[in-house]
Amino acid sequence: MSGAVPISWADYSKCDATDLARLVANGEVSAKELATQAAMAVELINPDINGVIEVFLDTLADPYKDGMNAQGPFHGVPMMIKDLGSRMKGRQQEAGYAWMDQHIAEEDDCLIKNFRTAGFNLIGRTTTPEDGMAAVTETIKFGITRNPWNLNHSSGGSSGGSAASVASGILPVCSASDGGGSIRLPASWNGLIGLKNTRGRLPMPTGVHEASLPSAVEGVVTRSVRDTAAIHDAICHKPLGTGFMPYPNTQPLLSELTTSTRKFRVALSTGNWSRNDVIPAELIQRTNRVASWLEDNGHSVELVDDHTICDFETLFEAYKVGNWIAPLSNVIPQMADAFGVTLTPENTSYQTLQMIKLGKGTTYADFAIAMDKNVLITRQWGQFWERGFDLLLTPTMADLCPPVNSEK
Repeated sequence: MSGAVPISWADYSKCDATDLARLVANGEVSAKELATQAAMAVELINPDINGVIEVFLDTLADPYKDGMNAQGPFHGVPMMIKDLGSRMKGRQQEAGYAWMDQHIAEEDDCLIKNFRTAGFNLIGRTTTPEDGMAAVTETIKFGITRNPWNLNHSSGGSSGGSAASVASGILPVCSASDGGGSIRLPASWNGLIGLKNTRGRLPMPTGVHEASLPSAVEGVVTRSVRDTAAIHDAICHKPLGTGFMPYPNTQPLLSELTTSTRKFRVALSTGNWSRNDVIPAELIQRTNRVASWLEDNGHSVELVDDHTICDFETLFEAYKVGNWIAPLSNVIPQMADAFGVTLTPENTSYQTLQMIKLGKGTTYADFAIAMDKNVLITRQWGQFWERGFDLLLTPTMADLCPPVNSEK
């Protein structure tokens, strides 16, 4: 695929979704032209980063064939969907597995419908580790997804393909999901905006109840805060019968970026939250730089004792049992059986096989203890906010972006 492009590559790589939507609305570029340019960007960039699994050629030819709304606020803006979670009608989803072939969705999940209603043109799929269970995006079938800022380093995970695709300039936005950091981690390591929205704010895939994956949400990674706000305003529509129901927003998130004038009380934490690892000095320095900027703009910043926030090791142990080992060690073998597959080291990652092994030794009592610990940690978290803070400022990650094939 080659030829002239409607937007210079220098400008295209800087545009956020709001910019591109404005160009379409003004008639300066069409949805088809934008989709074609995005596909050209995949050809140019993806061989280096390996973040895109598939481009939907039929959607390039006819952007409206799958229901893109010409009246939506992001009409004509191309985006891709992380290959995990919400499914697209008629499209394959492999969830990072080498053996999940021809898993074709019969209908759009609710969030996919919301993206289409908002006007997005869904033109492909991005990489993810197996079932999103890793902090890096490396799979047996698709290989390593690399960081566009330094190809010797990881893009992070589990939304690594989406983050690399946005950071590299292929697209201004991609879908993402987060149970234990899978939006925030790759956003941090790729220099993007990654919001883990309040659970229940966006719909989960059909057949997935929020209570079975209580920490998981879906969302987006973007290049700008305004995109993150405006996109959530556009896609926060849920069907009746869902589980968690968060407190409704009193005004659009986008308007809060320009109308809020109040000063915030900010808690600052650069400690390790009882972890054994030491936070790199560079991360602490950069976090303190943000704190100084907030103070210079009239907000109050107070350094807090990280022990009053949570004990991370206790939190993570409870999280692993309740959110990974207990539910997924049962679900994954069932999925493999449905595909007629025997799980082996040749077709399934070591991490997944180990989690299934741990699950076989996990009892209901272990699960109950993990849930009890989670309640205690949540209550401690609530007590922290009762001190009157508006924000908690911390490093997003407790470590620097690792090299590919690293043991970290």
